[in-house]
Amino acid sequence: MPLIFIPTLIVFQILLLIVHLTVYATASAAFGLNSRVLWWFLAFLSLTFVPASVLVYWSRNRIAQWYYAFAAHWFGLVHFLFMGGVAFFFFLVMGNVFGWRVNLPLAGGICFGIFFLLHLYGTWNSGRARVVRVTVPLQNIPEYWRDHSLVFISDIHLGAIRGAGFVKKIVEKINAVTPAAVMIGGDLYDGVKCDAEALVAPLRDLVTAHGTYYVTGNHEFYGEFGRSVAAITAAGVTILKNETVAIEGMQFTGVDYRDVHKRDDFIKVLDGIALQKNMPSILIKHEPDNLDIAEQKGFSAGFFGHTHQGQIYPLMHITRKIYHGFDYGLRRFKKMWVYTSSGVGTWGPPLRLGTKSEIVVVRFV
Repeated sequence: MPLIFIPTLIVFQILLLIVHLTVYATASAAFGLNSRVLWWFLAFLSLTFVPASVLVYWSRNRIAQWYYAFAAHWFGLVHFLFMGGVAFFFFLVMGNVFGWRVNLPLAGGICFGIFFLLHLYGTWNSGRARVVRVTVPLQNIPEYWRDHSLVFISDIHLGAIRGAGFVKKIVEKINAVTPAAVMIGGDLYDGVKCDAEALVAPLRDLVTAHGTYYVTGNHEFYGEFGRSVAAITAAGVTILKNETVAIEGMQFTGVDYRDVHKRDDFIKVLDGIALQKNMPSILIKHEPDNLDIAEQKGFSAGFFGHTHQGQIYPLMHITRKIYHGFDYGLRRFKKMWVYTSSGVGTWGPPLRLGTKSEIVVVRFV
């Protein structure tokens, strides 16, 4: 782990402590729980997520993974309780302004209860991969693609939380739509130490007419990159590293995240790829940035991931701002169609609120 991350982790840890102590202050004000035991217990829990994240980065020990899974679930829950605390104190302020008589235990119970139920829903929602059907209009599409579909998925984030069982369920849903090909848009792994081979083994069961293809995301480079790539290849998946494959008159170009992360590098990579002008061309890339470069190169459409659409409300407002509205869904950028997926898995806490996990089935017309 680069040393530059250490100051970030320290600041993050301080913020986590503030979050936990706010939850304690709310419990104290609402329910009169002035307990040093509770104070120290919450302070201790505030120290779980950062060490767990570091530990699982270095060790694939099963206990370390269980510890990280617990810390990630608690990380999600405590932030919802924190929002309940914010709502509680806001309610108290409004009560003072308007002269309301506030029943403190009732107000605290309602605020904590609502956000606890939202947390339960978000946890449940994060594990439901929905099949989303998208129609993309292209010029000169081959006859074959008028009757066959493409499946695009991204951001599965396999590791300490999502495992082979999750992949098996995704594979079953993909096989049910009988795609011509499957494209995986990066972040197949979460970037932690893991049994890379076992996690992706269910991908061997994908049934397609023309194979499964994959491009790297940023999280692959956080973990054991060489081992991950070998495991993906062993699972029967073709890695597209700045290259193009032709499938039934349609050309699909996959680019490596690290090679195209910078704008100038992206230009150099695309300059080295010769597209057939008489064939529709589809770009598979992890992050939906530098769209003007891809459009100028002549791509008909592009499929992206990375953003998770913010994953948890209201973070989608931030991703929408960062990616200029191309953080989720089908939109047109000049002459190029752009689809950005919210992803299949989750990063950090296994939560989705206001967003969905999706398997994208694409029909070209």
